[in-house]
Parts: sequence; C-alpha cells; structure tokens
Amino acid sequence: MPFKSSSPFEDALADLRVSGSVLLFESYQPPWAVVVPGEDELRLLLGARPEKRVLPFHLVLEGAFELTPKNCTSETISEREVVICTRGDEHVMSVGHVRKPTPFAAVYAGERPGAVSRTGAPTKLLCGVFLLNSAPLNPLLGSLPPVLKIMTAGVPESPMLMRAAEMLALEVGSGNRNGFTAARLIEVFYAEAIAAYRRGDGAERTGWFKALDDRKIGNALAHLHREPGAAWTVELLAETISMSPSRFAARFRETTGQSVMSYVANWRMNVACRLLRETEDGLAEIAQHVGYQDVTSFSRAFKALVGQSPSKWRGASQAA
Repeated sequence: MPFKSSSPFEDALADLRVSGSVLLFESYQPPWAVVVPGEDELRLLLGARPEKRVLPFHLVLEGAFELTPKNCTSETISEREVVICTRGDEHVMSVGHVRKPTPFAAVYAGERPGAVSRTGAPTKLLCGVFLLNSAPLNPLLGSLPPVLKIMTAGVPESPMLMRAAEMLALEVGSGNRNGFTAARLIEVFYAEAIAAYRRGDGAERTGWFKALDDRKIGNALAHLHREPGAAWTVELLAETISMSPSRFAARFRETTGQSVMSYVANWRMNVACRLLRETEDGLAEIAQHVGYQDVTSFSRAFKALVGQSPSKWRGASQAA
C-alpha cells in the first residue's frame, strides 16, 4: 500500500518518491560560465525515465556564483546555500565575464569551463539532480517558487539540513558519488530543503504552504489526506474543524487559492495516480478508494483533471 499519512506535507512529499544523483563535485576559478539545459534536454542527457521530473540543484561549498534563469534576472548563490530549479528551467551559472558559456554536457563529460587564464577565489560546487515522480496534481510542487534558494548552515531551525549537506559532501568527496548512501542522503537533502522553505519567511510562502500553517485549514487538509475516499463536502469538512461552511469555504480559498472541492478532487486524483502507478489494484477498487462509487464517474473525473483515462495513464506509466 502506498505511503499514507495524516500530515498533508509528509503525504505530498512521500508521493514524489525522491531520488537523484550527484553530477559534479568540482572547484572552478573565475571567470567561468556553464549553461544548464532545460528539463527535457537534461532528461535525455542523463537517460532518466520519461515519467520522472529532473530538477537540478547546486550546493555552494566555497565561494559563490551568479545564477541566471532564462529570461530572468540573476541572483547570487552564496557559500553554504543550495539552489533548486523547481521548474527545471534552463539557466546559466557563472562567475565573471565569459563570452560563451560552456554547455553542461561538455562539463559533465569532463571539460573545464571558462578561460585558459584564471585568477581569483575558486567556487567549490556540488551539483546534481533530484528525480521526482511526475505527480501532476501534487500540491507541493506547484507551490514552490521557480528558483528556490535555501541556506544550509547557520540556521538554528534547520539542523537536519545542515547535517544532510555536510554528510552528502563527505560521501561524495570520499568517491562514492552515486552509491547507496549518497542516494539516501540526496533524498533526505531534498526533504529537509523543502521543510526549511516551509519554516522560512512567511511573506514568501503562499497558497498550499500558507494553508498548512493555518490551524483550521491545516486540520481540514489533514482529515482529507487521512481519508481521501470519504464522502467529503464543504459542510462536512467545515464540521470537522468547527467552522461554518461559508467561513470555511472563504478561508480555504483565501489561503490555498482554490475552492474546497477543487482541492478534494485534485488530491483524490493524485492518490489515484499513485495507486495506478504503484499497485495492481483494479479500477473499481481504486475508484472506491478515492471516493467514487463506479468506474465510469471516476474515469470521467480522472480524464478531466489528468488529461488521459486511468487505463491509458497506467499503461503509459508502466511502459515508461
């Protein structure tokens, strides 16, 4: 049975089935620049499965660099910060002026980026990718900013993130870049980075993350995640948290940015995707698990939200 939790955050995080690998562990002296391709090209380069999200991350162990997403302004990634490109967008990493950035494929193959003559302090980097289940309706992925920058050290609220970053660097530095331990540390590293973002500045957290920290709405989400197949209505969810239906509906939309029943439908179909991918359960059993009494109504709702029938989605997932 897939992971099930009454914590919406843990539930959504587990749904992603995070894995990944370290691609670079290098020091570069300026000037240098590397262009990292978009997700689709990166997936082909790495031979990743087509149903996986491929999201680059860059951890600065020493120094700093400028990250410039395509068609966006640059921002500095400083020592002990990690940046995650949560949409998988193309971006350039650089220090100093370089006329033409080196393609990431060449750097991955061993080429050194930048000019022949280099001066200045080096930047030591640990770069890799997080591989996630596509999870088309997972609320966590859609609530993250396109470029997520997190400090991994010196933050009292995030000791696990600091330890995960340190242990990952030690493991990779010992030559075990893609071993079992490194893979588990990457999983923990992602989870702790997202948890640190959740605990961060409330001004940056909107939508789903804001809803999780709302005592009333977070409690309602916990009920829904605990029993996605219950006969939920606005009235019933409101009753579980002792609010009037009208106040609950308004507060839910204000915090999450969507209606109560829209969230219910999205999460049910997200659970259905998980069951289709990870179990051999029949469509009737899955339909009942997510609150539908017959396959026809379940299939209609699934196709409306996911874009394919449950059978076709399962077939494509298994073929991949």
